[in-house]
Amino acid sequence: MLYEFEDNKFDEVLVVKINTPDATLKYAQRFKSYLTRLIENDEKKILIDCRNVNFMDSTFLGSLVFTLKKMATSGGDLKLVIGNVESPVWTMFETTRMFKVFKTFPEIETAIESFN
Repeated sequence: MLYEFEDNKFDEVLVVKINTPDATLKYAQRFKSYLTRLIENDEKKILIDCRNVNFMDSTFLGSLVFTLKKMATSGGDLKLVIGNVESPVWTMFETTRMFKVFKTFPEIETAIESFN
């Protein structure tokens, strides 16, 4: 069974992959709770992989913003992989100016290296 979210550790960076193509209200609270548990378990470097997401609504984006703030207050760092300029998430981030809020990367490898 494929879960909505899954995580894998790469050195000190925890990569959380969003497996649902529609990141909407349906998943926002579960995602927020999932990330909150990770932060409470003292994860300090979290990378969210959004490359499988075709649509993200404002409630799901709100979960990301909430998590970013929670990471900052815990002394951690949260970054996103959103793919290239053809990605729907890229377009949404450009439209909403979320690039000013989040550190984003087109691929996993560069994002993981940026934590060092």
